[in-house]
Amino acid sequence: MEETGRLSRHFWMTQGMARAVGVNLNTALQEGRISRSDYGQAIAECCHCAYHQRCLDWLAVNGAGAERQPAFCAIGPMLDRLREVE
Repeated sequence: MEETGRLSRHFWMTQGMARAVGVNLNTALQEGRISRSDYGQAIAECCHCAYHQRCLDWLAVNGAGAERQPAFCAIGPMLDRLREVE
């Protein structure tokens, strides 16, 4: 159960970071701009990121919108690629 909660938390953190910088991961998936594997990899990268608390703090301040994600964001390169085509 603990692992499920951890995955759920990082799923929502991944969604929140993407949304904060104007990227809709669900739309990107539906349009074929990312694969299910890419999506899962992004969540896994979030899970293994050493900046969990910094991310939560950043989202608390910037979750309503920001030009770009913080430099420490593990999924930053993917978000940059997706933002370029949106």
